[in-house]
Amino acid sequence: MKYEKEIFRQLTESIEENEKLKKTIKELRAENGEIKAENGRLRKRIVEIEETLEEGIKNVVNAAVVIAVEPLVAEIGRKDIEIKRLKSIIEKDSGNSNKPPSGDGFKKIPNNREKSEKKRGGQAGHKGSTLIIPGNLEELVREEKAEHKIVDMTNGSAKYISKWEIDIKTKVIYTEYRCPISETATITYGNDIKAYCAVLVNEGFMSLEKVSGFLREITYGQVAPSVATLEKFNREIAARVDIEKLKADILNGKVMNIDETPMRSTEKLLEGVYETSEKTTFDVIIRTHSNATTTLYTVNPRKDDEGIERDGIIPLFHGIFSHDHDRKYYKYGKRGLHAACCAHLSRELKGLSELYNISWAMEFRKFINEMNAYKETTRECPDDKFAEFERKYDDLSANGRIFLDNLPDSFGRDELRRMINRLTDYKQGYMLFVKNYKAPFTNNQAERDLRPCKTKQKVSGCFRSWDGLSNFAKIRSLISAAKKRSLNLIDTFSHLFYVLPCPR
Repeated sequence: MKYEKEIFRQLTESIEENEKLKKTIKELRAENGEIKAENGRLRKRIVEIEETLEEGIKNVVNAAVVIAVEPLVAEIGRKDIEIKRLKSIIEKDSGNSNKPPSGDGFKKIPNNREKSEKKRGGQAGHKGSTLIIPGNLEELVREEKAEHKIVDMTNGSAKYISKWEIDIKTKVIYTEYRCPISETATITYGNDIKAYCAVLVNEGFMSLEKVSGFLREITYGQVAPSVATLEKFNREIAARVDIEKLKADILNGKVMNIDETPMRSTEKLLEGVYETSEKTTFDVIIRTHSNATTTLYTVNPRKDDEGIERDGIIPLFHGIFSHDHDRKYYKYGKRGLHAACCAHLSRELKGLSELYNISWAMEFRKFINEMNAYKETTRECPDDKFAEFERKYDDLSANGRIFLDNLPDSFGRDELRRMINRLTDYKQGYMLFVKNYKAPFTNNQAERDLRPCKTKQKVSGCFRSWDGLSNFAKIRSLISAAKKRSLNLIDTFSHLFYVLPCPR
């Protein structure tokens, strides 16, 4: 019995202990649930904190990057503007600016001519040329300017077909002048030899050594003037050119085309004193005054008003001046008689469009070309038509001013501002060609006349003396005038020397 009570007691204690354990387990489960819930809340909070922290870090980093990069972005912007500016300078050439073709260097310039509706090749009505026998052959034979040889291959037949061969033969003519015994016996070169040498040197741009060698070859060694003799020929020709006659022809013309270009010389004349360079060359100025029949070159040490006054041509002229909008020329003559070169203007407007993306420039360029097209197809511009052109000119100038006002203070603004100011201030000069048809649209006449001077410099490199350059200018004046008047260069030079060795 005692044993059973003990077992009952233990069983009772086990049941009570079990109940306590169940209660404890229940409490632990409840507490575990609370812990899990709290853990979930904590995890969610951690995620929120992490997201907030990540966003904060991102914002802080972005702000720091913006602050750090801001000066770099500004510097890049400045670099971009500078690159565009330098690129516009590099891309400037003779087709989109006032740069001369000599400044293009090795850059390949695309054909900038406007596309025409005409077909390639000779146009309808174009006068062709072919090899012909001159109609005045007999007269040329009598004047000993030609020789007519006949080779009969028909055995004397009265009927034949003439086949001609044109050739040239050089022979030396020795002319003996028998003068009174009081004269001194001399041997000199004839006028034609001097003329040939002058043409080869100043028109063919051959060196003095090559001219001497050429004459030696074609005369089988009989004639070979030395370099010093050829230089003497040049000096004699330059001294005999009638500069005053050419000057009078220029001053009496209705239009004078003016332009100038630098030439390289190892010597220059400044204020009556010759200066000689040691290891370099001076840039001196050769200026052309020309019209359709005459050309007169002058040489000056500088590009200034003093040279213009010294030349004594521009201050005395009272007709129409045509030039490349060189402001110093506006001081002379009447302001209303200055025709600014519209070809230069057209190229500069093209440059504004291509280099600075200014669309207005092409509108004005198109208008300038429209006025020129009208001039080419009419004999005069009526007052009402000119008034119409003038209104459109003013409207386009005003539109350009509006375009300028809306353009940000950036690349190309100064170029556009200067262009609009020029078009406004010098409106008469840019419209004179359509108001007065005697005024040319371009100053190409002067540019064509200067081209041989640049060719001479390319061949020779530079002039060795101031007198050599001055003599070249005088001789080129005579050559250009003779060519414009369709005169024979050999005869023109030969007549300068026509003096008998002994008086009659």
